[in-house]
Amino acid sequence: MPVYDQHVHTYFSFDSSAQFEDYLAQTEQPFVTTDHLELSNPDDGGGDDKPDFAAYQAKLKVLHQQYPNQLLRGVECGYFAPRAADLAAYLAAGDYDLVLLSFHHDGQYDYQNPYFKTVDQKAHVQAYYQRMLSGLKQANFGDVLAHFDYGLRVLDVTPAQLTAWAKPQLLEILRLLVSKHMALEVNTKSLYRWQNAPLYELVLPWYQQVGGELLTLGSDAHTPDKFQTEFPAAKALIKRAGFSQLAVYHQHQPTLVAF
Repeated sequence: MPVYDQHVHTYFSFDSSAQFEDYLAQTEQPFVTTDHLELSNPDDGGGDDKPDFAAYQAKLKVLHQQYPNQLLRGVECGYFAPRAADLAAYLAAGDYDLVLLSFHHDGQYDYQNPYFKTVDQKAHVQAYYQRMLSGLKQANFGDVLAHFDYGLRVLDVTPAQLTAWAKPQLLEILRLLVSKHMALEVNTKSLYRWQNAPLYELVLPWYQQVGGELLTLGSDAHTPDKFQTEFPAAKALIKRAGFSQLAVYHQHQPTLVAF
């Protein structure tokens, strides 16, 4: 089995208009999309963005007749504690292969909003990882923790600062991933668009030290030109951190693939 992109968005996401066909034209590998499930979404006026699962299933059925790829079902669940029961109910009603768990907003702002450039960075970083830790403890769903650095993307947090401000929280998060048999995502948008490769180079060895073995690789593509962006460079970074396998998911079960 090959390694393939585990984080891809289409027009079933509120922030993408990408067509399945434009991704599928680029690969004969298995293909999975992970469109946004984002409730109380500040980037959409506080509304609920939920992929239409019936329409999604119908689209995959049509594509199955046209393309040789194995077509898998995925979703990116943006965790928000006040809506946890609604998120769980939505996920339970769908038949997914892969559920990414993300921490995108605090109920008022998406963490990529420039507002977070105006707040105390140390306090924000610690609050972000406390929210992530609490959510991981509460959530009974999720196969993969996506882009652990999402709340830092608009900032300039150095590895030294992340170590000083949040290492104990991050180690607890990483141990929790291991105990819950969840994977940690290596997100190439974070690595190269947001220039957070040094943070991944810092945290991946911590994950390995606490017994972490499950890593996924995702582009976080919202347009077809970003599909599998910089995968060779990301694989090299992962190997330098001491990992030689990546996980791909089918019916929530990981398969480790050497690369």
